[in-house]
Amino acid sequence: MGTYFSKSAGEALKTAGALSTVGLAFVLALVIGFWFGSVLDGWLGTKPLLTIVFFFFGLAAGILNVYRIVSQAYPARAAGGAPSAAQAPPAIIAQAGDGSDDRELDDGDQ
Repeated sequence: MGTYFSKSAGEALKTAGALSTVGLAFVLALVIGFWFGSVLDGWLGTKPLLTIVFFFFGLAAGILNVYRIVSQAYPARAAGGAPSAAQAPPAIIAQAGDGSDDRELDDGDQ
């Protein structure tokens, strides 16, 4: 007998799995950048310079990896943030074309 998940539970597990790789991807990019810079420093004799430069390249790559993973996990938030009118509840959508407006305009004169 197998375990069955609903569609929403399956999506939640998929999102959790994708987000669980964030820490590993970030740290791995830092380590690879630092390692590559130190290897180049050993070959070229520019001891701290390339290690620092490639550490920051690894940092930038790690941040980019985190952004990509999170934007794939939450595509609606990455696209624009606010929900569109198609996603908004019907009570919030304004009635277009009736011409009535209950708000008073205040021009500041007293």
